[in-house]
Amino acid sequence: MTELVTEIQDGIKPLLTPYLDKLVNHKFDVQPDELEVKCQQDDSELTWATLLRLTISPEGKQVQISCISTPGIMKGQGLGKKLIRAIYIPAKAHGYEVFVTDMTPGFYERLLRRGARSCNDEMVQINDDTVLA
Repeated sequence: MTELVTEIQDGIKPLLTPYLDKLVNHKFDVQPDELEVKCQQDDSELTWATLLRLTISPEGKQVQISCISTPGIMKGQGLGKKLIRAIYIPAKAHGYEVFVTDMTPGFYERLLRRGARSCNDEMVQINDDTVLA
C-alpha cells in the first residue's frame, strides 16, 4: 500500500464509519494503487454494493474516482462531497490531480456548479475552486 492510499483511507474511514457500522457488513479492499469500499445492506449476498472506488496512477500523477455512491441512509448528508474532499487534500499534497469519472448526469452537473472543471461529458477535474463543503 502506498503512502497516498494510506492517507486517503485514513481520511475517508472516519467519514464512512458511522454509516458502515449500521450495515450488516462492509470492507475496505486496498491494493497498492486502488481503494474500494463495499457494503452489504442486509443478509442477502445480493445487496453488496460498491460505495467508493478509486485508482491511483503514479505515472500520470492522477487519482480517478470511478465510483462514488451514497445509498439509503447515506443520502442527503453531503457525504459524496466530503469523500471527494478527503481524497483531494492528500492527493494534492502529493502532487496528484483528482478526477471524478463515470458519474450520473445530475452529479456531473452539481460538481460543475461547485467549480469542478469539465474534461468531457463524463469526467470532471477537482481543483482548489471546487466547493466541497
